[in-house]
Amino acid sequence: MTDLPIYLPAPDVAKMTSLEIVDFINDVREKKAKREGMTFPCKKYTNLAHKNFLAKVPKVLHEEHSAKFLAQYKDTTGRTLNCYKFPRREACLMAMSYDYDAQAKVFDRMNELEGLVNFANLSDQDFHDITIQEQQHRLVLLEERSFKEHGQKGSALMIMRKKEKQQIEAYSKKVKELSQLTLPGFNDDYDKIA
Repeated sequence: MTDLPIYLPAPDVAKMTSLEIVDFINDVREKKAKREGMTFPCKKYTNLAHKNFLAKVPKVLHEEHSAKFLAQYKDTTGRTLNCYKFPRREACLMAMSYDYDAQAKVFDRMNELEGLVNFANLSDQDFHDITIQEQQHRLVLLEERSFKEHGQKGSALMIMRKKEKQQIEAYSKKVKELSQLTLPGFNDDYDKIA
């Protein structure tokens, strides 16, 4: 049985622009074309234009919902043009509407942007480089996220919550070990060692 990764949320909501998502989709298409011995762009793997992506957004996310993410950017000539800035869910939905591999790339990129860290994969050095205060803050966020997303009674997600609680307890133990001072010549119960 493999442990599920538990990610620590960052306080700010990260967003990806429609320009970045188009780049990811084109990158995936180019790699697929090369694997199949084709040049890019080609008939099977076309180059996605940003304007075509913009036209598809209201179809995938619906008019009223997509309007919330409308933004602008300046191109290399200084013109102000439309784009979208999406949080995780919408960024993944848009990428998925083109290609599942692109969706996976967008999902991984959103993890990076949100500062999500799978603490089970932290090396001892990485773990020790994070301040005690930050470790404690992350522990609180981790518990809140786990309870909010998987802590509803009767939910099938309760199984995931139980696994997360085990990992949270292991993380909590590590944080406590780092945050508790030890005195030379005394054990954990503060009894003098002979």
